[in-house]
Amino acid sequence: MIPIFAPVFKERERDLLLECIDTGWISSQGRFIPYFEEQFAAWNGMRYGVATSSCTTALHLVLVSLGIGPGDEVLCPDLTFIAPANMIRLAGLKPVFVDVEEPGWGLNPEHLEHKVNPRTRAVMVVHPLGHAADMDPIMELAREHGLKVIEDVAEAPGAEYKGRRVGTFGDASCYSFFANKIMTTGEGGIILTNDPELNEWLRIYRDHGMSRKERYVPIAAGFNYRMTNMQAAVGVAQMERLDEILQVRARQAEVYKGVFADNPRAVWRPVAEWCRPVHWMATITLRDASLRLRDPLLAHMREKGIDCRQMVYPVHMAEPYKEVNDPEEFPVSTSVSLRSLHLPSSLGLKPEEIKYIAETALEWLDRHDN
Repeated sequence: MIPIFAPVFKERERDLLLECIDTGWISSQGRFIPYFEEQFAAWNGMRYGVATSSCTTALHLVLVSLGIGPGDEVLCPDLTFIAPANMIRLAGLKPVFVDVEEPGWGLNPEHLEHKVNPRTRAVMVVHPLGHAADMDPIMELAREHGLKVIEDVAEAPGAEYKGRRVGTFGDASCYSFFANKIMTTGEGGIILTNDPELNEWLRIYRDHGMSRKERYVPIAAGFNYRMTNMQAAVGVAQMERLDEILQVRARQAEVYKGVFADNPRAVWRPVAEWCRPVHWMATITLRDASLRLRDPLLAHMREKGIDCRQMVYPVHMAEPYKEVNDPEEFPVSTSVSLRSLHLPSSLGLKPEEIKYIAETALEWLDRHDN
């Protein structure tokens, strides 16, 4: 079976992990954590990095540290993984979903403006599947209404919007190092910010609300959202070849695009003119806006030894949120979700494997998409 994704490690990761084991620094203290935070922040041109146990906990940590009050509303995209909505709710806030735009599938700025009201306090901007959201109108809207901006860059480290790195626009940005992400620490995340006060509160809340000046003196009701030194060690090794990883992914995407070029049945994801994407998960969109083709194609690919996945469902369709949302407000996110699927995207995929994957999908569509 060709997996949807498989991480690739080198001897460097092994060596740094063994250093943690040999020295005994295996938990949330050790030299690799601050070094990894500094290196990742510098790579993105930001002042502070706060490593966390996951991107999900990073999102929650930012919401709490920004001091947004209970009952306030946070705008977020409808077409994304459910974690942002869940963390907004966990922080005692109300997630308000906004439809996405094409191309790119990021927040639709026009729809965003219609959702702002006196209770709105923040916008959570997701940069989906390696593509930047349209940041200029989003930031203009945020400035006009005094809204905080949180960027979810879990799937897009290194992507650029009009020549500027995503994750550098808002008050804070959150990244994921889950096993299938562009770089990985197994589990893990990080928050970037240029705000020294926010950086301080992020570190306090991350470590049980403990004072940074007096040992074991709690000054807030915090959490254990810390990254381990072992995770950070893997992150350091991955960071050393992050640019190389992005280059390999770009070459793989070109192979995929070459096979799908000019084929009306399955369209490689288009890119907005203002975006320089990174390539996280290979994604195609079928012209048939129903499950008539997508699910049978997924089954066929698995029969051929190719593990493919459907795109995430719109959050408004999820059980915890569907009763408070009108499905007719989200036509783009619903259509894109039902028509799209992910193809294998492992860093170790060879060009001939990519061609086999893409051609297998197209051959089936040629027979069934009439």
